[in-house]
Amino acid sequence: MKKKAGLWMLGLLTLSLAVNAQKGDDKREEIKKEKREFINQYCGFTDAEAEKFWKVEDDMNKRLNEMRTASRKELKSLKEKGLDNLGDDELKRAMENRKNVEQKMLDIRWEYHQKLMDIVGVKKIAKYYDGEREFRKKLIGELKDKQKEQDDE
Repeated sequence: MKKKAGLWMLGLLTLSLAVNAQKGDDKREEIKKEKREFINQYCGFTDAEAEKFWKVEDDMNKRLNEMRTASRKELKSLKEKGLDNLGDDELKRAMENRKNVEQKMLDIRWEYHQKLMDIVGVKKIAKYYDGEREFRKKLIGELKDKQKEQDDE
């Protein structure tokens, strides 16, 4: 009987985690959609430009996320060992790896910067970077407002 109850609880926990993960994915997709709409309007992308632009930008983000994931795994491994338990050589190697990852990410961004500029031109790329900053400000403002509302309740 205890075994069945334990399995039932495990099933509920798994279902709960899956639902929460789905909610997180839905929220990320919603923000991504809002960002694209904001940037398209902010930069004045035509439909054809937007279609090409976001396809290339998605490819760039995929590559950057792969780099971030690999980097996080290495950092997690170091944290699990404990920084105080690592030797200087191991820490130097980790710092060098981190520098290399950051450089590779920068190289990817500049590679795609040129590709994106070829699609929409230099003025719209400049507006894109400014638009990203403005969208982040808008998002942070909304989060602060939401937090304030929760604090006032």
